[in-house]
Amino acid sequence: MRGRLDAGFTLLEVTVALAVVAIGLVAVFNAIIQMAHSTSMLRERALADWVAMNMISTIRLSGDFPDIGDTDGSVEFAGREWRWEARVSETPVADMRRMDMHVALEERPEDTVSIVTGFVARRSGSPAASIDWWGAGSPGEPGGTPDPEDPPEGEIEAPPAEPEEDPEEDPEE
Repeated sequence: MRGRLDAGFTLLEVTVALAVVAIGLVAVFNAIIQMAHSTSMLRERALADWVAMNMISTIRLSGDFPDIGDTDGSVEFAGREWRWEARVSETPVADMRRMDMHVALEERPEDTVSIVTGFVARRSGSPAASIDWWGAGSPGEPGGTPDPEDPPEGEIEAPPAEPEEDPEEDPEE
């Protein structure tokens, strides 16, 4: 009787090996798809946060004290159209308003991508345009150029230097 040659794999072994490889590849492709989707969502959320912060800053810099209620609009940012809705509400502080800025993509306005909250205070005194951001005010004014007579803030004036004594001279002579 002649023995069986063990020169290769059986069809069943090859089929099982291919099934294991196929299941592994499906899992790897699903992980790649999930990662790409997460990256896309994080990018959208970051852009929506920037849109919301830009709108809050625009309202703050306008100098207007917002009325309580809802306002909305759209803006183009990073090559996409975004829909924003500002919900302004009262705060316990009389001269301050809370703004909840909801941002969504223009094509899906019902799906909020980001919500950012900011506060706006009623402006008192001079408008924002007169704020001296670069320190070019009058000498001696807070935020202005320093008065040449005053020492710089945080520095202590050094006491006057005492004359040095000559070590060869005897003070008792």
